[in-house]
Amino acid sequence: MNDTGTRSLVSFATLKPETLTALLVLLAATLMMLVMKVLNPAFGSVQQIAAILTTSIFLVVASYGQGLVILLGGIDLSIGVVMSIAGMMIAGLTNGSNEALTWALPVTLASCVAIGLLNGLGVAFLKIPPFIMTLAVGTAFFGVALGVTAGSSQRTVAPALQVLIGGIPIPTVLIGCFLVAGSLLQSHTTEGRKLYAIGSSMAAARVVGLPIEALTIAAYGVSGLCAGISGLLLAGYSSSATLDMGDPFLMPTIAAVVIGGACVTGGRGLYFGTFAGAIFLSALSTIITVLSLSQGWRNIIQGGIIIIALIVQSKQWYLLSIVNRRLPGKRSLYGVLPQNSES
Repeated sequence: MNDTGTRSLVSFATLKPETLTALLVLLAATLMMLVMKVLNPAFGSVQQIAAILTTSIFLVVASYGQGLVILLGGIDLSIGVVMSIAGMMIAGLTNGSNEALTWALPVTLASCVAIGLLNGLGVAFLKIPPFIMTLAVGTAFFGVALGVTAGSSQRTVAPALQVLIGGIPIPTVLIGCFLVAGSLLQSHTTEGRKLYAIGSSMAAARVVGLPIEALTIAAYGVSGLCAGISGLLLAGYSSSATLDMGDPFLMPTIAAVVIGGACVTGGRGLYFGTFAGAIFLSALSTIITVLSLSQGWRNIIQGGIIIIALIVQSKQWYLLSIVNRRLPGKRSLYGVLPQNSES
């Protein structure tokens, strides 16, 4: 191997595994769209690109909260219900009026945060497994929403909320702002680093005195907030809200986090990876729609992608060790092999 090739290999391989995974996922999304363009020249229009950018924002936002919870070794199965509740609440409180948004928005988001905090309290203090706690809370609040709305299937959203998600520039700006803010909060703040420590080893975190319960509750609260924001955006995009509109987004939020390189047992993952996973899934969803595949095939593909991502994660150490052996001299990459927390 020549010097240029060797330097490229070293530079590429010394990236953090999570960053490397995110870049590969974005590359895969690009290649997938290029292949689709070759097979179907009509694919790749401005409208389709706009659809990918617009629909990805729901996953980009909701997956951030899911990522924080998974970072702790948990999971939030109430996200879909919270998204639906946010949409139904904002539609019901405003009744199509822009003037009511000034107080309806904070009330709606506060309610979503409260649901998340309830999840966190059950997990942190009652020691209920996250899978059971979030599933039970989601089911219970779906029942509450069903009772309050008397089974109303659809409600109209205020026009101002519809404008917020219209066109290409606005979703792109929102995605960029959320990516920067989310990455900074998760990976470059003291509280964010504590989440990594707790996810890596809760016993060690307890020994050093980290506020495990408080941070767990906060993570689930943020998950509720993100689900609420995503639900509001989805309602604006759809121009209406339904009780089941958030259900199709639960599995993709988990898939985006896993595809992005996060460890499902906690302690490892970057929001940039989750963002890449969300973009990949949004592009895949658009392609599935273009191919006119059924919802069943959509679910099969998403489930298969999660399984493949988990298999790739389990083999990541082996693959990087092969790259390590190909490097010149005694340069080692073991410092960047998968760990339980970022360094």
